[in-house]
Amino acid sequence: MAPAGAGKTSALPTYIQANKELFVIVTEPNGVDSLVDGCKLHNVPLDMIHWHTVSPVTAGWSALKDMAHKVKTHDYEAITKIKAGVGKEHQQQLMLLLEALENFKCERTGKEYGDVTEWGPDKAFAIDSLTGINRIARDHTVGYKPSMHQGEWGTAMNLIESLIFKLTSDIKCFFTVCAHIDRVQDEITGVGKITLSTLGNKLAPKLTPLFSEVIVAKRDPFLWSTTEANHELKNRALPISDRIEPSFVQIVEAYELRRKAMEESLASSSS
Repeated sequence: MAPAGAGKTSALPTYIQANKELFVIVTEPNGVDSLVDGCKLHNVPLDMIHWHTVSPVTAGWSALKDMAHKVKTHDYEAITKIKAGVGKEHQQQLMLLLEALENFKCERTGKEYGDVTEWGPDKAFAIDSLTGINRIARDHTVGYKPSMHQGEWGTAMNLIESLIFKLTSDIKCFFTVCAHIDRVQDEITGVGKITLSTLGNKLAPKLTPLFSEVIVAKRDPFLWSTTEANHELKNRALPISDRIEPSFVQIVEAYELRRKAMEESLASSSS
């Protein structure tokens, strides 16, 4: 996780340096450009990377006029009580996202690669980024409705949690989610902390435990950190440091050493 411009996307091609074929669901504007630039930066071949774009849709003029009319003619209480979404019939992006996960089709080559949860550790899969997923889940729930009530927030949050839980539970290849950051208040301690940006303050603490590494990317110079004051971070393969090279190679190497040790232990037990 990191603010915009900290090198989250450009670090993804380092998976290729670890000899992993990289697949990316792009939800960010200019995300493909950042991937291509990352390949040039890290001097890796473009034919080892595959992308599929599922971006949140912008509101049409009719939907914007409908929303503007409701804002003009309703007070805040009336807006929050609107039962139906605005322009929900135009929201197909969540279904397109699920279809892409069920059968990933590379936009660069046109080739289909099947279900992302069936890939092995020779591949790496990334979502860039969670911010786009947040918007897709929100729009799927209420369309262009100008204000969400509590139940609608809960519905959209559950969509995101279910999706990320499905992926972290079932995926067998390397899996990364890029996310922007947000400041939230800890309900127990009352202290503000930096965590990934998603819908509602209560969702981020449910998502971070699902990952083995939760790191913050920094710029000037570009580095990763697993130890920043008031940041909700986590590490397994990476060291506790604020000056880590922004590369997934070290995570891949740690995994392969762990797998080798387990295989040797099983072999020893069998003999």
